[in-house]
Amino acid sequence: MLIGLLFWLLAGLSCGYAIVFGGKDGRWAAFLIIAAALMTIPAARVGRAWGSTEMAIFAVDSVLLFGFYGLMLASRRFWPIWITGFHLIAVATHFSTMLAPAFTPAIYRALESMWAIPIQLTLLLGVELDRRAAKRPLSP
Repeated sequence: MLIGLLFWLLAGLSCGYAIVFGGKDGRWAAFLIIAAALMTIPAARVGRAWGSTEMAIFAVDSVLLFGFYGLMLASRRFWPIWITGFHLIAVATHFSTMLAPAFTPAIYRALESMWAIPIQLTLLLGVELDRRAAKRPLSP
């Protein structure tokens, strides 16, 4: 419950900040995060309470990974690489439960959901660093 509350607080802060102050990359990342979070709500109801691989959540996470990957390739910024890498770890967690079905459900859920926090912090920091870089005068 606490992680869920932290997620939504951080999502509101980081995505709101990216929408208001971020460039095109920040707004796209915010859109992807919000869309995936909203799609995860019904996807979580399809599964079996993390007792085995959550295929619906895996599908949402895979689509999000491809979205982050596209953003990373199109961006001239460094932070989308980090976001994509963090989310790749979350997607790899799904594969670990496919390879080891006896994976403890609590650990699976924790490993799967905890990577959202570094992703959002990276978005927040990346947008802020982009803003600061835009304000600096170019050296001759």
